[in-house]
Amino acid sequence: MERAQRLLEKYSLPGRDLHDLPTSSGAFPDGCQYRMEVSGVESVAELAAVAEESARRDVPIHRVIAIGAGTHSLTFGELTDLARIAREARIELIVIPGPRANFDVGSHYHSPWGHASGVRVRGADQLAYLVEDVLRSTEAGLRGFLFYGEEVTQLFHQMRLAGDLPRDTVFKLSYTAGVSNPAGAKLAAASGADSINPVSDLTLSMLAAIRAAVAVPLDIVTQAAEQNLGSINRFWDGAEIIRVSAPCYFKQEFGPGVDGARLKVKYCEIMRELVGRLNPGLRMSGRGPADLRLPAPRG
Repeated sequence: MERAQRLLEKYSLPGRDLHDLPTSSGAFPDGCQYRMEVSGVESVAELAAVAEESARRDVPIHRVIAIGAGTHSLTFGELTDLARIAREARIELIVIPGPRANFDVGSHYHSPWGHASGVRVRGADQLAYLVEDVLRSTEAGLRGFLFYGEEVTQLFHQMRLAGDLPRDTVFKLSYTAGVSNPAGAKLAAASGADSINPVSDLTLSMLAAIRAAVAVPLDIVTQAAEQNLGSINRFWDGAEIIRVSAPCYFKQEFGPGVDGARLKVKYCEIMRELVGRLNPGLRMSGRGPADLRLPAPRG
């Protein structure tokens, strides 16, 4: 094993999971170690509920992941409304564009092996549809996008560098890409992902090893009742997650609808309380830090 571990280290990867759980020296540009993310927001009304509940509870929500059905399922006016609400609330909004394997005409995804191959875009036509959907969304003022594979992330990163997309666009790689080790995280970061959502059940030592390999923020699922995410609840080890993997987002997935959107904000409040109880030295960003890529709605 020493030979294999030395080879991994030769290529700037940790040779093993970091069972000593070293403290990460990473932080967001404001010097804070963690932020809050609410996912599974499926409508303008749900985003408005998140913003209202965030203000009512005085809990900053830094980022929202929205429209799992794809931005092509909303009118241009609805996309513009999303951009406006997020900008007014100083929330970085990451939307999910266009077609992919589980919203396509093919049946492979719905087979047992198809689930294992992920939800990547199938064919050049679908890729062109995805590009058009992203362009339509940027015209509505949206600036953040979630992608399901490194190949698509790299394509849009090249477009961003070339000026074919706004330079302030931000990209997140989904947990469905299956990032679960330092090599996968390094590939994701090299593809242009501005943050990475590892699979939801990684141990602290695994997260620490990934942090040793990449500097981009990690998006950690801390609450997800849905069975397809493994019914995750990581409230009590949240402080240790931050310590070993900062900078990181705490991601709340539980609950559909407007009531579910409000409940996710409550869970963010609980996470902030527990982190403060267990490790008061860890700092959460305030509302709307300057480095967030806010939407730019027309008008």
